[in-house]
Parts: sequence; structure tokens; C-alpha cells
Amino acid sequence: MATRSFGGALAALALLSSAACAKESTVFPSGVEPWETEATNPGEWPAWPTTTQSPDDVAIQTGFRAANGDTPAHYWAHARVLTAAPIDDVWTALQWQPGAVVAVYPDDTVDCEATNRPEPEYQVSYGLRETPIGDALHRANWFQVNWRANATRDASQALQVVNVRAQKVDGTTYIHIMRESAVITPAPGGGTRLEVVRHINAPDESETTAADWIRLWVGALDAQANGAPLAPLTRCAFP
Repeated sequence: MATRSFGGALAALALLSSAACAKESTVFPSGVEPWETEATNPGEWPAWPTTTQSPDDVAIQTGFRAANGDTPAHYWAHARVLTAAPIDDVWTALQWQPGAVVAVYPDDTVDCEATNRPEPEYQVSYGLRETPIGDALHRANWFQVNWRANATRDASQALQVVNVRAQKVDGTTYIHIMRESAVITPAPGGGTRLEVVRHINAPDESETTAADWIRLWVGALDAQANGAPLAPLTRCAFP
């Protein structure tokens, strides 16, 4: 799974003031349910595609949502994707695999430290701490995103649905919200359907970058599911 890094934007902001070092921890609500669905946010979703798509052709709608209670204002992107890979292969691609970089799309502006199974109550979980490269003030703007996923099977043990949820849980206060979710199901006639959500409020972010993040994540996941794992990076790879 991919996590958008903010090395460049945060590095520039870090030069302005030592206040860039401010940190906050955010409660990650339990469960793997999606952050939003068509039932909770009607009219904000593209139609389901009828043919498989490349990541560049993913159907996406975007927008901006005002602050609501404890949830900060944020840009959102909702995507519906049809990939040719079977759901079993997609589930395998989501597992912790040494060298895989699905959790962080290739980015040479941050150092990454990955932790496996920080939440053992979920079938898949890992934490990812990203640190902008540079001097001490740059590196003070680290942040951590935790990922979790569960799979539901029928009586014959066939996969019925995979739920994925992620959220920034600690680090720089420049990232007001960063969270993602995916609902993954078998597609009628073969292949796999993904319904993906991205929420973001951070420097240099927009509706466009929210959509771009989804394309990059889908591309990484699809490559891994189709037997072409992304090449490990020295800075961002699972140990």
C-alpha cells in the first residue's frame, strides 16, 4: 500500500520556524470499515467500470469537505477500479513481504522505517514512519501511518471481501489528516473490484494530488498482484 510522502513540502516549511517540530498523536478508530461509502456520501462516486483499467485510467471523483466535529477540513478522492488480477492475488499483494514497497510508492525524499504487526488483532497490519531527508530540522517532520486489513471468506474459504484502512497516527502537525481505505471484492466474471477512499489535508495537497495518490497506490498493488513486484528502494522498503 502506498503512503504519500511530504518530504519536499515539509522540508521547505521546516526552514521557516522551529515550530515545524510540533507533533501530535491521533486516535486510529478500531476496525477496517471504509471511511466513506456511496451510502454515506451519495453522488460522490464514479460508475463502476465494465472493463479492466490501467492506473492512469482509474475512475475517480474528487472534492473538498469542510471541518466537521473532530474531523479537519480535507480534500477527498473516491475511486472505483476493476483489475484483472484475482482477489486472492490482490490479498497476497497486501501482505508484509520483505523488499516490497506497496506501502510507500517510490520516493527518494524520505527515509522509511517499517514495523510489522503493530496491531496483531488484524490479519494484516504494519506501521510506516517516514522522515524527510536533510538536516535535523528537516528530519524533525517525521510522520507515521498505520495500515490494517482483514479478509472475509465464505464456507468454502473463498475470499468474499477484503477491507483495508490506514491513517496517520503520529508525527508532524503539518499533516492535519491523512487516511485511506479500500473495499476489495471479486468482480462478476473474474478479476477484482476496488473502491478506494483518500482524505488529505497537508502542505501542497489538493484534489489533484488526492487522485494521484490513488492512481499510484492502485498501480503498485496491481503490479504486485500480477507478479511484477516493485523494485526495492534503499530508503523505502520492507525489511
